[in-house]
Amino acid sequence: MNVLSLSFVFACVHVAVAAGPATSSALAFVTPSSRLAPHHGGASRLKMLSLSEPNTDKFNNLIYASDDTVHLLREELKKRLLNAADDLKSMKTKEDEIARKAVVIAEESSMAEQDQSRWYVFRLLNRIISKILRKKSKNGSQKSLSQSKGILTSDSFRQMKLELGVAGDRVIQLAEQLSLLNPTPFPTLGFKQYGGAPPEESKLAGIWKLRFTTAADASFPESEKRGVATTSQVIDAKEGTLTNVVDFEKGKLKGFRVVVAGEPTSATDIGLSFKAVKLLRQSRFPRLFGQFTIRLPSRLIRWLASRNKPAEERSKGPYLQLRYLDENLRMHTTDSGNWFIQTRLG
Repeated sequence: MNVLSLSFVFACVHVAVAAGPATSSALAFVTPSSRLAPHHGGASRLKMLSLSEPNTDKFNNLIYASDDTVHLLREELKKRLLNAADDLKSMKTKEDEIARKAVVIAEESSMAEQDQSRWYVFRLLNRIISKILRKKSKNGSQKSLSQSKGILTSDSFRQMKLELGVAGDRVIQLAEQLSLLNPTPFPTLGFKQYGGAPPEESKLAGIWKLRFTTAADASFPESEKRGVATTSQVIDAKEGTLTNVVDFEKGKLKGFRVVVAGEPTSATDIGLSFKAVKLLRQSRFPRLFGQFTIRLPSRLIRWLASRNKPAEERSKGPYLQLRYLDENLRMHTTDSGNWFIQTRLG
């Protein structure tokens, strides 16, 4: 109840009462004594009682709520969730802009200082290089060997999380609550004909715009070289692919596509296999040099990613779990614990 205000709960109560006495569930949030009760003379009448103390036990148990009331709750949470995500994005955009300006100022200041102390820098670098060269070659070779061992460790393939602060925590809190009102208990139905349904019945199919994520590798802040980045995902339920689409506003690299094969494993989970990365470049000969495809070693990636997991989950590999799905909103979490919130584009 920390997100939904009491005024909104009371509004739901009035909506339920206005719906009429057709079913007892329509009066879910009114205390039991306020429901329809037979009069001693045989005629029924509605006892008018105070609504100042809603039945919170039945509020938490959605089985007592009418469909209209649950719909109102769901739509209100969706509105608050997307507004919070947009506010966070605006805040991050302003922070990135301030950071870029600070970098430019620092670079200009550094260049001015370098011009004034150019010869001093050269002398200092000469001393540093001389000290390095005087070190024992054995120690240097051991250090190089220890560093090379860390290049292809499992941490290199670990999906890192962003630190989004209080504003990000609020988005996740709203997402957690909205997931409790998921209207689609079988979101993987029809994806690659899972559950015996044709792909045409899959609610996952379509183009989805990324509105919020905690994954660092799916976040592309605006920069001077590439401008604003737009991210989306195209899901082909028939082929069973999820293609991550990233387009840049400017620069030689127009964008890239990450092709991921999905395999449903339950009503909510989809196993993932990374297949290829397609790079889109600005070129005078687009047919020859406009696109490059890099095939990914799926088995190696799955093995490296599984090393970060507990022993009981290592056999699963990368996967996503659908937490919410309706006609225009989708939320899922990954095996790394990252959140993705997307809205439908088409």
